[in-house]
Amino acid sequence: MKKFLICILLAFTVHPVVHAEPIHDKKPEVGYGYDAPLRIKKPIHPEVPKNWRLETKKIENSILLAYFNSDDNDLIMTIFEENRRSMVPVAESEQTVINNTTYSFYPWKSKQRGWVLRWVKGDVYFEMSSFILNVDEMITITETITKQVKE
Repeated sequence: MKKFLICILLAFTVHPVVHAEPIHDKKPEVGYGYDAPLRIKKPIHPEVPKNWRLETKKIENSILLAYFNSDDNDLIMTIFEENRRSMVPVAESEQTVINNTTYSFYPWKSKQRGWVLRWVKGDVYFEMSSFILNVDEMITITETITKQVKE
């Protein structure tokens, strides 16, 4: 019995030590704007009605512009401005080309119905969403932005 207890004690105290190598996640490809430093130094502002209030926030490698109605504080639209990256097609999206810029838009489905509009101009990827504006109104606003971006 004594030999059996010594064997069990040795089994728990003398065991091979295995060191596992840490797993390194593969770094995403450079060039899609996710991991590159933000090249936009300041936001590109669209022309909007004077009664819209703007809140700007820098989020990682993007700038968020949120426009609210000054009277009742309702959100009118948001615009994300990021480093240039590919626009991944969305199944229900439609496209239109205006002044050599391709705009992709699709319906936003949630409790509220709205639109998402995406486009790339120069080195900047833009994404606008709104529950209040229709696509034509959104494109009118986007044209005031794209005129400011150098190719």
